[in-house]
Amino acid sequence: MNIIPKNWNTNRLSIADLTEHEVPIVQKIYQTSTYMNEWDGCEYDPNHIKKCLTEGNLPPEGILENYRIQTIRMTENLKTIGLISLYHGYPVEHSLYLEFLYIHGDVQKQGFGQEIIKGFSSLVFELGYKEIRINVSTKNWPALRYWIKSGFNKVNGIYGDPMYSETSFSNLELMMTL
Repeated sequence: MNIIPKNWNTNRLSIADLTEHEVPIVQKIYQTSTYMNEWDGCEYDPNHIKKCLTEGNLPPEGILENYRIQTIRMTENLKTIGLISLYHGYPVEHSLYLEFLYIHGDVQKQGFGQEIIKGFSSLVFELGYKEIRINVSTKNWPALRYWIKSGFNKVNGIYGDPMYSETSFSNLELMMTL
């Protein structure tokens, strides 16, 4: 199985594997995404990024070697603006699971997300993958719009609570065929 390179670039961004010394700044960026917890029911973990670096955020029966977490930096000033984490070969060998992509709110709406997805999907295709899958909360309408606009237009399933309520949660698994 081919793995995403430790470093790769888009026109305006540099993406590289997370290092130990970057954990505090990436955790602060991750903390700014906690508004999404109202949509997915997850609790904020102040050690999440450190755990991702050391243990991964793995699917069932996943192995750390297939997991990668990377920082996203602007190439013009090397400012860290986001993170991406992914798992190679889940749920099937030719699938890449995009576990989390987040761009800091201060620089959202500047096309960085679309730039990442365009570069990422090309890279993943070159590595021989046939699809990219993601999991999105059904209550996260901005993300659903973003991912569908980005080409994730096939629904593989809906998971979570069977009935809607303010305290129930569910997710859509979306897929982009490459």
